[in-house]
Amino acid sequence: MSDDDPVEAFVEGSVEPFEESDERYDGPKARDMEAELRERTGADGEAVEAEVSSETASAFWAAVIYVNAGVLLVALGPVVYALRGLPLVSVALVAGGLVAFWRAYSVYRAFETDDDAAAESEPVETDDGDPEGTASGESDDES
Repeated sequence: MSDDDPVEAFVEGSVEPFEESDERYDGPKARDMEAELRERTGADGEAVEAEVSSETASAFWAAVIYVNAGVLLVALGPVVYALRGLPLVSVALVAGGLVAFWRAYSVYRAFETDDDAAAESEPVETDDGDPEGTASGESDDES
């Protein structure tokens, strides 16, 4: 056994596995990513709850389900044809997927149209507090 072999010295027990000289570590340090995120966003660890209307939530989840079904059916169609050789079933699956995508788009467009109509019906206030369309000093009652 040679005196300069560190493995043999460790096996014999004459070398401690972690000496005080090994505590000086100059490599990368662990970061507290959660603390950094709180610092950047200004959140103090408490959950922020946003109010979402039931109409918005139902439109969102309907679109999510339609898109997921569309992806599944469009992907499954060619697989059925390739593995089973059933062209009619494959075409029906792809067509069903395309219908699901069309439904997701129609849900999105219906929600977007409702949102735009609500925004147009609300009066927009200018900087001086008057609703848009009326000038200061004018009144609706003219005699």
